[in-house]
Amino acid sequence: MNPELTRNLWLELTPRRLATMAIILALIFFAAGLSGGDYYRPASVAVVLYYFIVVIWGARNAALSVVGEIRDRTWDLQRLSSLSAADMTWGKLFGATAYNWYGGAICLAVILAHGFTHDRFVSVVIDLVYYLAVGVIAQAAAFLASLIAVRRRQSHTRLEIFFYQLAGLIAALAVVYVWDAADPAGSIIAHKAPTDFIEWWGHSYDARPFLLISLALFTAWTLAACYRTMRLELQMRNGPLVWLGFLVFIGIYVAGFDAWLSQDPMMANWDPVALRLALAATAYGFLTYVMVLLEPKDRVHYRWLAGELVAGRIGKFAGGLHAWMMSYLATLIFCSLLIWWQMRLADMQAVALIAAGLGFLTRDVSIFVLVHALPGRRRGDFSVLLILFALYVLVPAIVNGLDVKGALAFFYPQPGNAAWLSAAIAWAEALLVALLAAGRVAIAEQPAKIKPA
Repeated sequence: MNPELTRNLWLELTPRRLATMAIILALIFFAAGLSGGDYYRPASVAVVLYYFIVVIWGARNAALSVVGEIRDRTWDLQRLSSLSAADMTWGKLFGATAYNWYGGAICLAVILAHGFTHDRFVSVVIDLVYYLAVGVIAQAAAFLASLIAVRRRQSHTRLEIFFYQLAGLIAALAVVYVWDAADPAGSIIAHKAPTDFIEWWGHSYDARPFLLISLALFTAWTLAACYRTMRLELQMRNGPLVWLGFLVFIGIYVAGFDAWLSQDPMMANWDPVALRLALAATAYGFLTYVMVLLEPKDRVHYRWLAGELVAGRIGKFAGGLHAWMMSYLATLIFCSLLIWWQMRLADMQAVALIAAGLGFLTRDVSIFVLVHALPGRRRGDFSVLLILFALYVLVPAIVNGLDVKGALAFFYPQPGNAAWLSAAIAWAEALLVALLAAGRVAIAEQPAKIKPA
């Protein structure tokens, strides 16, 4: 058995803790059963307790699984042990949250007992898979956020640990919101009728099975991300194939929802091919922003990549690409295909907007690289976020207040007559920042000189 998982099970599942959880939950369910009422039935209370124990509390324990070892100064010893990345990942993720899953199992037993007496068997099984998946994805997202912070060698204050937990809670809320829309009883959050069917790639599918399969797939990808990040923390190297596989998956998945995008008045005249290319390109652009923010920006690695490319060692060059680089290349390819497709249809307005959007993305990525290549203390990501906030929010708000005509084209794509001006400005800015970044990356860091006594 996994040694790390066994160790955590011994620490988490002590007889006293097991008895305490079981007695407290039993008393709560007994009190709920005696009080009566629809909102205080044992099954309804069990649902609330499940979200608290597994999702909220479990996400915090998952975030603390590695961070706690660092604070106790035991993480370096564990990294030097013979445990594999898989043992460490699953042992930390599911071992640190074992007590939460014990309490969640008791709550699930109450929920399922009520379901089997009031609903169909298939509905109960679907609900079971949903509850398990939302717990796993919340804990895995919090665990992944903490691992990324560990790799970046950040401090781990209580506030930062809360942010790691918050990442898991946001992932869980997204799942709950989407799943709630397909509730047969009607959406509680949006207060509307349930979504019975989902249009995907021109076909209609039953909403709940489709969403359940989607949830399972995204949960699997989140767990894969945890494993790959743990490998990097243990000084192992990841190849590009898994991320390329994810890019293929997310492109196919997102592009299938073109029927929803066609309801947008700005895209009502776009054909399905253009809509699908636009959805895939948007997803890849979003991933580019996320990954360039999360991944380390090491100019020594960038110089190595340039050397491998110049030497013609394409295999090593491709294997050394960061995830944000592959995402940006995917965005570039799909935007180029979309531009070509819209030019065939003589929709030059759309071509200009797409070109402008790609130019601003290129500029923003280059800003990340440039700021990290500057000399001095590394505060790059926070500085870049402030720069982007100023470029997209503060300065445009000032310009708009001053009513300077055409000036907004300097900050984001503009429709109408300013579309081509916006595209030209975006690429001028992108090329300027990219050249500055390339120049800074090319400068080798000089070792500090020791002054003679």
